[in-house]
Amino acid sequence: MTGTAEAALLAAIQDRLRDGRYDDALAAVGDVGVLADRMVAALPAVKHESDALIGPFYDAASLASWRGVTRQAISKASTKGDLLGLKIGDGSRIFPSFQFGPSGAPLPRLREVLMLLDPDRIDPWGSALWLNTVADAFGGTTAAQALRDGRHDVVLRAARRAERAWLADA
Repeated sequence: MTGTAEAALLAAIQDRLRDGRYDDALAAVGDVGVLADRMVAALPAVKHESDALIGPFYDAASLASWRGVTRQAISKASTKGDLLGLKIGDGSRIFPSFQFGPSGAPLPRLREVLMLLDPDRIDPWGSALWLNTVADAFGGTTAAQALRDGRHDVVLRAARRAERAWLADA
């Protein structure tokens, strides 16, 4: 994070704390270091060569910390198809940040879209690209943003079309 970005983040946090709404919550936290760790964990910090296309990314540990769950819970959610986990060269998984809302919850209907695009989970990288590529079908935005905006039907229809096209090519 650049000095300017860091200063802007700190100023934004201070602005939100100044109004006093969080005084009781901060007093109850006890160890503010733990709170700071959790806040920093919300920043996707894994560097990968695909950052420009589908990043930034979380690793399982930082995602678990941000969401307040175990790494095993992250792994299970990825295995079930609730999260889009991408295997990298060392065998670990990274998680594109575009699939999460501000609270850390996955995008609505993500699992459904992933099952349409890649039911056998052969090409999760392809699914990630599809979800994060700007397209006219989504009004000049991405499928992920359309899901975030509540345009689930548009995304599901496009995913069904993509599924049929890929099956026809197979």
